Amino acid sequence: MPAEPTSRRRRHHSKTAQPASALYGNSSSRLLAIPALVLAGLLCWHVFNVGMASAWYFKASNYVDLWIKNEKLFTEHSWQDATTAIDKAIELHPTHPHYLLVKAKINEWGWYGGLMTSQQLEQTENYYRQAIAMRPTWPNAYADYAYYLGVTQFRISESFEILEKARKFGPYMQETSLRTTSIGFSRWIYLNTQQKLQTLHALSLSVANSHSYAKALDIVKVTGKSKLACTYLKASNDSIIKSNSRDFCK
Repeated sequence: MPAEPTSRRRRHHSKTAQPASALYGNSSSRLLAIPALVLAGLLCWHVFNVGMASAWYFKASNYVDLWIKNEKLFTEHSWQDATTAIDKAIELHPTHPHYLLVKAKINEWGWYGGLMTSQQLEQTENYYRQAIAMRPTWPNAYADYAYYLGVTQFRISESFEILEKARKFGPYMQETSLRTTSIGFSRWIYLNTQQKLQTLHALSLSVANSHSYAKALDIVKVTGKSKLACTYLKASNDSIIKSNSRDFCK
């Protein structure tokens, strides 16, 4: 049988074989794709965890909001449910300051309701400190931490030192003025003159603000300081505060 022409052999070879450079290129592409796929998988997992943490957080936070609006809704079952939810949120996203702050608040509610001992509550301070360390210019965190120190731990001097930071970063925020009013009136007989003046000034800010006015009135009634508040507010030169003082004088 005659030999196949050289030109035909070359054409046949070019159709069936690939250059070494092409094979190497395909292998390199596949190798480069592997870490990219792993990275994408990790990113999806992180996003999923963050989303789940947020869902657990909102469930816990909603409980706190409900208790604030109506203390009768606070029960052992709701507290345990809120605790479980916020613990799962922190487990999935341990460096979120909002989650840590809500955990601290839930613990305080547990202590008020007799579901946590004073010794167990002491661990709550770490949550406040961690939240502040993660977000050092957050006035709400300072105000809530001050309340924890002054009301639950009776560390009044430290409480007012922390309130100074709350006023520094949020002097006109209602959380700052309301917490100052609550701490001051709850511990009124133990305050020095400067602390009392700060408390009364915070009361004025709360009363002048339509969003915090009702809450300030509740604080005054709960702490039994209606007569004191009435006398102070009636003497104000601010027409709005003076007008709103009527509710405090009933």
